[in-house]
Amino acid sequence: MKHTHPIFSKWSLLLATALILMASCSNSEDTQEKPLPELAPITVTQSGEYTVKELPGDTLSTMKGKDISDSGGFKPLFYSLEDGRVIPEEYADTDKWDIAFTGIYNSSIWANHGEVIFDNGNKGPGYGSPARGGIYLVIDDAIDAKYYDKTKRRPSQVPISKSLFDEAYNNVKTVPIADNQFLSREYLTLDYFLGSGSGYSFYDFYGSMFPSDPKKAHIVYNLPRTIIIKTAKGNYAKLIIYNTYKGQPNSPTLDDKAPYLTFKYKILKDGTKDFTKI
Repeated sequence: MKHTHPIFSKWSLLLATALILMASCSNSEDTQEKPLPELAPITVTQSGEYTVKELPGDTLSTMKGKDISDSGGFKPLFYSLEDGRVIPEEYADTDKWDIAFTGIYNSSIWANHGEVIFDNGNKGPGYGSPARGGIYLVIDDAIDAKYYDKTKRRPSQVPISKSLFDEAYNNVKTVPIADNQFLSREYLTLDYFLGSGSGYSFYDFYGSMFPSDPKKAHIVYNLPRTIIIKTAKGNYAKLIIYNTYKGQPNSPTLDDKAPYLTFKYKILKDGTKDFTKI
């Protein structure tokens, strides 16, 4: 019969214990959630009107050399209208943000709604969030008649006067729809592009507005159409996007950098729907 020397038994036991502790610590580190990044200071504390100038989206990605069916790998931009600050992507499944700009050049606009999942398994940017926000595009036919060619589905001319943007925005005096009419599982995108319907911006894919200038193809022209948002907290805001480029050029070219979003919004932080009360 073999006998194990006591000193070897002691060291074997110590070694086994050490290995178990190391494995336990390693597993604990692997499963421990990373701390969320610190949020920027809150800049909006009450109902009112606020302007955001040249908010950068994913300015490092590009569609050069890529097919339009490619997503481009653009990182989403999350923004809190309630707080007036950019929200890091790590908070995507929380109620900290109200709108997300996703997709190619951050051109798709979502409300924060945590139930968005499609038949193919793709999920909305806030999937899992407790928020039940919504978004809606207001098209003012009287305003559209002043700048938009319905037959060609494009502006009749550009640049579009800023006064039309302000007129369209000011004409929305109350939330014009019931809560069940908000888009909760869909998003706003470019006007009649890749099978979409009416949008908040026109994308001149072929340069049809300026056919003799190659630098005027693939240009986005924002349209004077107001966006209504039901926030993650259940409040209401109206928003209009003036420009998508750095420097806010009236007549952008391919030399201008995007996306840099300039927009104005009015938020009602008390659950009311009358924008004239501010």
